[in-house]
Amino acid sequence: MDSLSFSVGICRHHVSPSAMLDFNQYSNHLLGNKAGFARKQDKQGLTITHVASPLPVTVPNSLENETVPGRNHVAWTSVRQERWEGELVVQGEIPLWLKGTYLRNGPGLWHIKDYNFRHLFDGYATLVKLHFENGRLIAGHRQIESEAYKSARKNKKICFREFSEVPKYENFMAYVGDIANLFSGASLTDNANTGVVKLGDGRVVCLTETQKGSLVIDPYSLETLGRFEYSDRLGGLIHSAHPIVTDDEFLTLLPDLVSPGYLVVRMEPGTNERKVIGRVNCRGGPAPGWVHSFPVTDHYVIVPEMPLRYCAQNLLRAEPTPLYKFEWHPESKAFLHVMCKASGKIVTSVEVPLFVTFHFINAHEEEDEDGRVTAIIADCCEHNADTTILDKLRLQNLRSFNGKDVLPDARVGRFTIPLDGSPYGKLESALEPDEHGRGMDMCSINPSYLGKKYRYAYACGARRPCHFPNTITKLDFVKKKAKNWHDEGAIPSEPFFVPRPGATQEDDGVVISLISEKNGSGYALLLDGSTFEEIARAKLPYGLPYGLHGCWVPKK
Repeated sequence: MDSLSFSVGICRHHVSPSAMLDFNQYSNHLLGNKAGFARKQDKQGLTITHVASPLPVTVPNSLENETVPGRNHVAWTSVRQERWEGELVVQGEIPLWLKGTYLRNGPGLWHIKDYNFRHLFDGYATLVKLHFENGRLIAGHRQIESEAYKSARKNKKICFREFSEVPKYENFMAYVGDIANLFSGASLTDNANTGVVKLGDGRVVCLTETQKGSLVIDPYSLETLGRFEYSDRLGGLIHSAHPIVTDDEFLTLLPDLVSPGYLVVRMEPGTNERKVIGRVNCRGGPAPGWVHSFPVTDHYVIVPEMPLRYCAQNLLRAEPTPLYKFEWHPESKAFLHVMCKASGKIVTSVEVPLFVTFHFINAHEEEDEDGRVTAIIADCCEHNADTTILDKLRLQNLRSFNGKDVLPDARVGRFTIPLDGSPYGKLESALEPDEHGRGMDMCSINPSYLGKKYRYAYACGARRPCHFPNTITKLDFVKKKAKNWHDEGAIPSEPFFVPRPGATQEDDGVVISLISEKNGSGYALLLDGSTFEEIARAKLPYGLPYGLHGCWVPKK
């Protein structure tokens, strides 16, 4: 396999996709601890199966505390230090078949010196790992060393444009220079704080909305290896933060802000070259709709055109607007476009009711009795066409919960896209929103059912009153019911489903989540994917800030 190039600072390195840290060597180093084990019962009745001598922990520089009071929930408080690693005491039983590393990415540092950031999405990325093997659990976290993060630490100030933050200009000419750099992308952040994916060739990449914010990391040491350099000439500054990644391909959308539309592109494992499948031209509005995520089926890519649209003027502003980089254009309407993966041709474009979503859950093809595809069904976490969810994610709002029920309603929005030439599609609730507390976001499914008809999804719901999703919910789309897990005062991160090897049932596996507690503590949680009962938890040495999205790196 050809070597692949990525840049670290001003140096260029050639690294083969297979040139990874040896997993067995890593595991033997961490799990080779000869400490004896004890078994006892905790107060919840879970067996504490592994009580080992603690591993040496990595504790480099501590990070300065925010200037906000210490009473803030740990979910919205900057991470205590840049790095930590150690073995956790497990309460309960980790299935012996669970062998691999769960990685979770997300914003984790929301201040520089005495300056506090505005928005959840501004934080510098903190990568967390949970390594499972032989019923034991090694945890760790590390700051992703983007140029944005390193420059901020060195210069004690923001140096790149984040989601709502911009550098503080010393004079007007500095502002003009920053605007010029914006058009080239030089002033945009590479703070890869949104997701993390394992490519089909084994490389692991952290991502955000900017293309330059694609950073290769070592999934075991969590070291930042360098920027993922796309070798094509497709250009553009932004892309979907949630590509569709399988062992066979990488699919993503590239919004065109000049001639409003989207390029649908594919990248094969072992390459850095994206190739165009096709293009979708927008049907309404002055700019493309925000495409944080999108769904696929076996044969089609569904391109959403949301009336929450990118706004070039807001990108140029030195201070944020209420909708940050976007504008709400209900008059431009909302559309879903269906593209054939093989030919790149548009199969249909339908107008749908107005919607707001960050995250699509899944999609599948509906067939008639003769096997002909008659419709596409696409599910998403839909916020009832209410854009105020963006403002609710300001840190000031997250840190000032007073017990009032202020979380905007959300649901599982189910789109039906007919393929009979009809110009209109439908949007309705896939199940009664009260089943999951009228809160809905941060979803995962059994990856074997990607693009196929499926029954179950796992997401974050709500137990009200609340200001942020605070439950883990299992959604059953056949029975139209939900099971909900809740820990009073705690904030769970995205529930991530890992199927049991060889399983024949869709929900046969475990659900992993990291929990931030109101007392400043935190723990890793494992739920049975079928019964939704807790099977294990492991307390962290201190609570971690809220994170966003994760991936699973199985042991080879």
